[in-house]
Amino acid sequence: MLKCRREALWVGAFLFAYLLCNLLFLTRYPLVHSDESWLGGLTRNMLASGSPAVTEPFFDLKPRYPHAVKIIFHLLQAGFVAVFGYGAFALRFLSLLAGCVALGLAFACCRRVAPFGVAFAVMGTLAVCAQFVAVSHTARQEVLLLMVALWLLHGLLAADAPAAPAVCRRLGLLAGLGVGLHPNGFVLALGGLCALLLRMAAQRRFSWKALAWYMAATGAVALVFVGLSFMFDPQFPAHYRRYGEAEFGLDAPLWQRVLGFGDYLGKLWRGESGTYVLPDLKAQLLLSGGLLAWGLWRAVHGRDPAAAAFVGMALGAALGTALIGRYNQLSASLWMLPALLLLCPLLTAARPAWRKWAARLAVPAVWAALLLSTVQAVAAALPYDYGRYLAQIAALVPRQAKVLANLNTAFYFDNDALLDVRNLAYLQENGLTFAAYVESRGITAILWPQEMDFIYEHRPDYNALYGNPRAVPEVEAFLRERCTLLGSVTDAGYAVRIVSEIGKPYRVDVWRVNPAPEP
Repeated sequence: MLKCRREALWVGAFLFAYLLCNLLFLTRYPLVHSDESWLGGLTRNMLASGSPAVTEPFFDLKPRYPHAVKIIFHLLQAGFVAVFGYGAFALRFLSLLAGCVALGLAFACCRRVAPFGVAFAVMGTLAVCAQFVAVSHTARQEVLLLMVALWLLHGLLAADAPAAPAVCRRLGLLAGLGVGLHPNGFVLALGGLCALLLRMAAQRRFSWKALAWYMAATGAVALVFVGLSFMFDPQFPAHYRRYGEAEFGLDAPLWQRVLGFGDYLGKLWRGESGTYVLPDLKAQLLLSGGLLAWGLWRAVHGRDPAAAAFVGMALGAALGTALIGRYNQLSASLWMLPALLLLCPLLTAARPAWRKWAARLAVPAVWAALLLSTVQAVAAALPYDYGRYLAQIAALVPRQAKVLANLNTAFYFDNDALLDVRNLAYLQENGLTFAAYVESRGITAILWPQEMDFIYEHRPDYNALYGNPRAVPEVEAFLRERCTLLGSVTDAGYAVRIVSEIGKPYRVDVWRVNPAPEP
């Protein structure tokens, strides 16, 4: 008992120190992304309307429909907004706390199969990983999904009889909760299924009944969110499918989606991304790949149940990503980070002489490689201050003004004040000119990013970000003829979203819309 308390004290002290350290740069790394204000803006609108059956107020032409997929995430965010107020810090604080819980669960998973020192070292490996720091600092769902995945793994490792129906039902309930966090809950559920399947294979205790219980429990919980979605929108399936096909190309043939995984890995290796600044993942990709290959061999030939569970979760999440074909850079954390847990059975399975060598050289070398990537990524982001960017906007436009702007400004403006520039791609199909759109919405100020000229000149390369930019010339003509320039906001990190252009002297011009001339 005393030993357990001492271990808990060490882990608790580490997590508390980690929390305090990360609070120092919570809103500085990674750069605050418009996806965070998108998700947070929907949460704020739910609070303002008193109902979860709403859509984002900043999209009035871009098609959006209410649904209950990820409703748990928005309810969690709503609690933090209620306590800390609406802002990037409050929403990121939720992710940071979830990240600390995930680290604790990672330790608990490893402690089930390894000595304290090994489990603590693996937890530390996750903590210094740039990818983990990034997801635990971003107001998105990935770190919460990772937390649930580790919770599921802990339940699987703690079970004396993982094929027991009661165990599989509990694991299925956990997996089903993922749907209430993000559509990628399917990735989590498939990871859990593969972890369960491989552990059965390692222990030579296969049971179709256990797998059926797991899938039934997962499906039952997922159906709750589907049922709520039907209450919010009777045409939920059609609308949700249409959105996925239009935004992410999910109507592509299965073989095409799966083959895209290779290109996805290449982009992760090269650090290529549309609007997310990625850390250098080369060392982690090499380490993850090697660990997965060893883990699969160990699970099949060594009949190691811990290796089977860890590699099953990682490979299942990777397989789910490939089947869906939605290759988001942050979602790579759902299989790359669980793969690092394989360090635990690897160190435990090593011969005593090798284990001593690993403790002295291999683990510190892994920490050094991962920490170097983290330090480089954080240092690159520190020059850009999101608060300073919003302060420049505040000096020119009141927060209650009705504006057309980039969504990454939404943490400044009031709930119904902002309309996002993505709406402009839908002017033509709604039979509107830009002037008619401005007048019908009562827009009094336009924050026009210089980035839009770059996007227009390189069309259609960035249509996935803003849609068809055909309205750009019409908008700029309107700015010259009907508006007065109030000033410009210059910021090399936030005045532009495209990663390849970050660091260059871009600006956002702030225009006041003048009254329409008398006919």
